[in-house]
Amino acid sequence: MLDKYITLYNSNKNLIGWIKIDDTIIDYPVMQCNDNTYYLEHNFDQKEDRAGALFMDCNCDVVKGNDNYIIYGHHMTSGKMFASLPKYESESYYKEHPYITFDTIYEEGVYQVMYAFRSKVYNEEQIVFKYYQFIDAYSEEEFNSYMQEMADMAYYDTGVTAVYGDSLLTLSTCDYQEANGRFVVVAKRIR
Repeated sequence: MLDKYITLYNSNKNLIGWIKIDDTIIDYPVMQCNDNTYYLEHNFDQKEDRAGALFMDCNCDVVKGNDNYIIYGHHMTSGKMFASLPKYESESYYKEHPYITFDTIYEEGVYQVMYAFRSKVYNEEQIVFKYYQFIDAYSEEEFNSYMQEMADMAYYDTGVTAVYGDSLLTLSTCDYQEANGRFVVVAKRIR
């Protein structure tokens, strides 16, 4: 474990990392537990809190690694948590904030934004690309298919691309333009 996270980890063993986007309010611990509901309504101190905490999908594994780490957070009207993510709809905002720092408790990482798009949570039986189910691709063909789906939904072309074997980071928050809407930012690890 990285020395800088030991004290924080000892305060809450669900700590899995830290995310920061320079010059934004996003500068938070990232939690993970065995479901994707607990941190919707609990903060870092495990107290009930409408703002919840940022948390990694329970199916991700930072020890073994995944093709794509997914982090969820509320879109708070106060501007906190992931409320600023939808600003990535603007290409000029992306150009001002192209990098995301995401450290797991084991290693530091920097990611470059590739895609920003709107989606939604679909019914189980709907056959459509569900970004929130992409944690690992089982082949290069599947990975490339996922990349194409996201590129097709993206608001603009960042010129950043990924190839099979790259590590991705997906940030997801609620979006109120439609029922069950989501705003999504996907980035590629560059170091």
